[in-house]
Amino acid sequence: MPARRISDSDRERMAELREQGVMLKDIAAEIGCSESSVWWHCLRIGAEAPKPRSLQVEYTGPMVMTRNGYPVRRFTADEDARLLALEAQGLREIDIARAIGRRRNAVVARLMTLARREARMEASA
Repeated sequence: MPARRISDSDRERMAELREQGVMLKDIAAEIGCSESSVWWHCLRIGAEAPKPRSLQVEYTGPMVMTRNGYPVRRFTADEDARLLALEAQGLREIDIARAIGRRRNAVVARLMTLARREARMEASA
């Protein structure tokens, strides 16, 4: 069975609930989709909980871990710098992904995360 389509009103509701501090799993239950879908749409919209966790710049854990049987690599500071430089040059997301050896969806999510981090830093300054 194909995944349920998320409507604009669903996205608005997700953002509204997230900004009220409702947990992702509770939003997913109300909307009728997966928790990861709620996370992705909130990331795209820029909706965060009232007191979001800090976005660490330096990681202390392993750089490669396994999630659902698949290896997952963290982005390094060098990769972040290269990613931002390639984006500033006007490269498409798929071309950036090929240049740094990552999948397109990882590049898209990382660019959104870096933009969110920058917005938080500007807001706190």
